[in-house]
Amino acid sequence: MSLESFISEHSAEYILVPNIVSRLSRKFTQVIPVFLWLTREGNTTALQMMDGKQIRLLTAFPRRPKVLSPNGIAMTVNEELIAYSERSEAAGMVVLVGVPLISSLPTLRIDAPCCWFELNGSTATDGYFHVEIGLDGKVISGRPPARGLSGPLTDSGIEAAADRCRLMPWSEAIEKIREIRSTQREFNFFPFMGGYKPFYLMLL
Repeated sequence: MSLESFISEHSAEYILVPNIVSRLSRKFTQVIPVFLWLTREGNTTALQMMDGKQIRLLTAFPRRPKVLSPNGIAMTVNEELIAYSERSEAAGMVVLVGVPLISSLPTLRIDAPCCWFELNGSTATDGYFHVEIGLDGKVISGRPPARGLSGPLTDSGIEAAADRCRLMPWSEAIEKIREIRSTQREFNFFPFMGGYKPFYLMLL
């Protein structure tokens, strides 16, 4: 069955960023969301500003809700994101995927509830994960997340995921991201467009 979506990942991102920043701010003194350009946040000026600071870097991919019913949505995670998570885990960075719990465009608002999962494996069926979620944030009976996709995460689960990110200088984090992105090129059939873009949370 083909499921319809009604927003882009970028629109979902506007909702997901304030949601996760709020939830992580209960534990971390500074939670800085960035849409990371290696020629901006990763340039010499930014590196000098971050000199001497140790950070944890949490990766977050926004996902589009697809209409399952008036009271439920579906979320998919494809092979590209799974590969990104494996390479990030090896570099000491945890990957989350988040989806707004909305089933129509009129309910898109900045304080809409969101559901978060940790992507931590490659045991997906046919190269992707498919999860069906009620608007109450509970996985719909009969379709639990597959092994390798943990959640839905509570606030403490999100904090625990952030804690597993390795402390490192910003310069090292930038180099790790550069390496991860360079190995993702096999997924970018149109290099000038690029693939899925995460946002990052710098945790100080």
